[in-house]
Order: sequence, then C-alpha cells, then structure tokens
Amino acid sequence: MANGSWDNSAAPAPKSGMPLWGKIAIGCGVAMLLVLGTCVGGAMYLSNKIKKDPEGFKKQVMGFALDKLRPEWDDFRAVVDKLRTVEGCKALYAANPDLAKTWAKESDFLEAAKGWQKDLEPLPELTVDVLEHHGFQLNKQIGGTVYISYRAKKGPDVSVTFDRPHDVRSGSPRKILELRVR
Repeated sequence: MANGSWDNSAAPAPKSGMPLWGKIAIGCGVAMLLVLGTCVGGAMYLSNKIKKDPEGFKKQVMGFALDKLRPEWDDFRAVVDKLRTVEGCKALYAANPDLAKTWAKESDFLEAAKGWQKDLEPLPELTVDVLEHHGFQLNKQIGGTVYISYRAKKGPDVSVTFDRPHDVRSGSPRKILELRVR
C-alpha cells in the first residue's frame, strides 16, 4: 500500500492516439478523393479537348477504330476477292467444309456464285466513309466467332462468319462458318 489505494490491479494505461479503424477510414477517404479527383480532372481534360477541336478528336477516335478493324476487314476483303472468280470459289469451298451446310456440293456453290460474280465488285480500303455510309457491320463474340457484313452501293450484300478473331500469331487461316451473298 505504497500509494494508499486498495486497487492493486495493473491495468494498462489507455493508449493515446487514433484507433486502427480510424486510420483505415482516413486512408480509404484519401484514396477515394484521389480517384474522384483523377476522374473529374480527366473528364475536364477530355471535355476541353473535344470543345477545342471536335473534328480532330473525331478523326483521332476514328483512326483508332480503323486500326483495330483493319485486320478483320482485310480478311473479309480476301474472301470477297475469292468469290469474284471461279478458281477462288473452288479454293474457298475446299478450304471451308462448313460451306457444305448451305451448298451440299461444290457444283452447287459454283452455280450460286455465277449469280453474284458479275455484280460483285472489289471492296475498297477501310475508311471512315466505309464505316459510316456503307452498312459495314462487325460483331465479335469474346473468344468466339466474328461476323462481318458489308452493303455495297451497287451489287450484292456480303456477310461472312469466321470461326475466330484475326490473330497475327496464328499461322493457320480462319475457317468460314457461314457465308451469305444477297
């Protein structure tokens, strides 16, 4: 009884400072403010860039889109080029067994090709005009098929469904699952 108290329990003194949950809450709040500030700043920058030069921004976005779509378009153009000749049609039918679902024999395919070959024009290079005014459609299924369709000003509409997206690393050609020429 050195201090004159009957309480001899050695309870620890209360800690001074902020508890752990408070430190975590402050850290999350700071992180949230940084993310919000970055989003607002990015939106303001993009808005200002669009207001200053809307045509330049549109060209930049369309250029990016054209670069992404060009490999698919080039494969589609190669198919259309083959459809324009008898030899190309024979090679196309031989390389794509799924065409037999629509045309049971090669002779059926060649007979159908006679109807569209005279009107089928070569496809142009991929440009913004093609994307905006020619009924170009491209539908990619994630990890699956790719559907491409093009409506020409004159001549038949062509649509092709490939078995997979264009892959530069793959040395094997893509298979055509479905072909329509109307």
